[in-house]
Amino acid sequence: MVKNTDIRTAFEQVMAEDHEIPAKQKQVLAASLALFAEQGFANTTTKQIADRAGVAEGTVYRRYKTKDELLAALLKPMVTTVLPRLMGEFAQQVATMQDLTRHQLLAALIKNRAAFLAENWQVGKVLINEMLIQADLRQAVIQNAGPIIQKTLYPILDQLRAQHELTALPNDMVCQFIIGTMLTNVMRANLQGDFALFDQRIPYLIEFLDQGLAPK
Repeated sequence: MVKNTDIRTAFEQVMAEDHEIPAKQKQVLAASLALFAEQGFANTTTKQIADRAGVAEGTVYRRYKTKDELLAALLKPMVTTVLPRLMGEFAQQVATMQDLTRHQLLAALIKNRAAFLAENWQVGKVLINEMLIQADLRQAVIQNAGPIIQKTLYPILDQLRAQHELTALPNDMVCQFIIGTMLTNVMRANLQGDFALFDQRIPYLIEFLDQGLAPK
């Protein structure tokens, strides 16, 4: 299986490429991401962030008046640059999944994303929790993901349908069923605090989708 770039590495790359953000601010954002992932947003203090970043606590307060403001500053590059970059990487992997059967495609997609989630579970929980409560954040992610899905996955679905391997339902509905089924189980694992719950259900998710998307 192709190794996915993890979220923290992608975030570090984006920060390194941004020459407008001061070095200390980058340190604060990197420290915040690490601590929010390790112990949660509510349990992290600005002092802990300052200590991890190697700056004075006053340095944090001068730029970010509240912890919520700091979180917003962290999420902005995540949504606008980091996640689109990771989606583009996944799109390149999807492009190699042509000439697979319906079952093989579903297994490849789900196992690929499961591996990505396993690698990024701590950071992913921060993003998932914020997406649950911030409608604008959810919308931004959807707007970035939509064109990528249409460009890479739709042609493969069309090919499967032409081979009588896939239901006649429109591509947007097929993607909705695939993504929705995965997200529902990811959310459940997140609420129960155990990614293993999602990992254990992978064979059942594949089988469920394989049968549901079969041509009638």
